[in-house]
This record gives sequence, structure tokens and C-alpha cells, in this order.
Amino acid sequence: MIVALHSAPKDFFRTNGSHTYDELVKLVRKVASLGFKAVQIGPLQIYVPIEGEQLRGVLDSLDMERNVHVGGIFDAEKLALTEEEYVRMRKQVRYGITLCKEISSTLVSIHPPFFTARNKVGEILSKARTRFLELVMEEVDFASRNGINIALESFCYNPFIFEGLHDFTGFTSKFPREKLGVLLDVGHLYQMGMDLSEAVHLFKNRLLDVHIHDATLGGDVREATHLPIGKGTINFSDFIGVLQDAGYNGWLTLEIRGSEKEIVESKDFLESLMMKTS
Repeated sequence: MIVALHSAPKDFFRTNGSHTYDELVKLVRKVASLGFKAVQIGPLQIYVPIEGEQLRGVLDSLDMERNVHVGGIFDAEKLALTEEEYVRMRKQVRYGITLCKEISSTLVSIHPPFFTARNKVGEILSKARTRFLELVMEEVDFASRNGINIALESFCYNPFIFEGLHDFTGFTSKFPREKLGVLLDVGHLYQMGMDLSEAVHLFKNRLLDVHIHDATLGGDVREATHLPIGKGTINFSDFIGVLQDAGYNGWLTLEIRGSEKEIVESKDFLESLMMKTS
């Protein structure tokens, strides 16, 4: 496994609003100077258009592995009822796939849509899921033709369109595993009371990336997640062991709110765990 850093963790990239290409390059160089060998570019919606071929040269010069995270908050109700949201979401996913090709990456990850008003009931939920299925089918085909995998992030609880691990797994199983994988988000699943071992077991044949952040059970999701390792209550020693038992050898991408010191300490802790349990 390799520990990576998300390219826009709050409080690490200390600016507001959209970020320029030059700011992204500065951050990538900083990530390398802190000892990371991999970086996740995204979420894309916080950046102005990225000069992909130039960024590839920077990443190559730093010998950095890389993938792309579209991220973004996509409105499930608008997706169900309007063409505008479908086009917006498809445009962002397509941009992520294209950027992957430009920077010589083979993986882009995306969020499922969610209900801003938490009114995911009946016909609207059904329409949202149908439209999202159509969109993913279209984009995984495009990605596959370009040698790129898509990973769907494991948001499977209210207010998202999936209700639990098995519902989420049922959606991904509609696709060949070489076309649609899973990005397992540890902190969010834990905070919602889901079993991390069960999640790894269900996703292991599709698992392409893991978002790492500490969390506490219950409470407000904004305060209870994206914590530096050790600031929450997740047993990472057990979790790393579960990943190793499942044969996972991919990315552990830090996505934490914290100081530079806390980010480096979280990285060092994960690497020490991998050495102890290997």
C-alpha cells in the first residue's frame, strides 16, 4: 500500500475560493517535499482548468504517482427532474477522465448524488438512481476506451441515493469490476456506524482507493469526520490488518483537516502500521 495526499485538504491549502493551476503545482511540490510518493488531484471543482500535460511533467519530475478525484456535490433531485444537472455532472466526470489521460493516470473517482433537502422518497429517488445509472454506464464506457478506471465513492447513507453497504454493492455489481471500482471512505462509513470490516469484505474485488481520515461515532458529520489520525476513535491498526488480509495493495489517501504537522504525523503512523503488520 502507498500513502497519498488529497490535493486540497482544508486548512492545508490555506486559501479560499477557486485555486489556480500555479497554486496546484505549488501544493504538489510541497506534498513531495513532505515525503509523499502519491497525490490525488482534486476535487476538480475547486480548480480553474488544469494544464494537464504540464502537470504531468511536474509529477514525472517528482516521481509522484497520481490519480484524479472529481468529488463535487451533485443534487439528486435536480438530477431526477432536470437535464441541466445531468449535463453538469457528466461534464465534470468527463473532464476528470480527460485529465487522467493528460497526466498519465489510470483512475478517476466520483461521488454519487445526494438530496439537499433529505427528501429521498418514492418516484424522485427512483428517477435519480435511474439517471445516475445511465450517466455512469455512459462514462465507464468512455473511460474504458481510454484505459481509465472509474471508482465510485462509498457514500451509502442518508441523504445519498444508496441506503447501506449492500444497496451500494448492488449498484456497482451492475458493471464489470474492471470498469467500475470502489473508493472506500473510512471516516464517513465509520461515523455512520457501518462495519468497516464488512465494507472491505464487500468491496475487496473492486477496491481501488481508500480515503483515510479519523472520525467519531455520531454527531454532526462536519465536526466528526476528516480528523487527523488519533483525533477520532477509529482503530486503524485493526483496519490496516483487515485491508492486508483482503489482499489490498492500493492507495491510502489522506483526506484530513489539519496542520502540516498533523498530516505528516498521520502519514508516518500509517506507514509504521503497514511495516508492523506486513
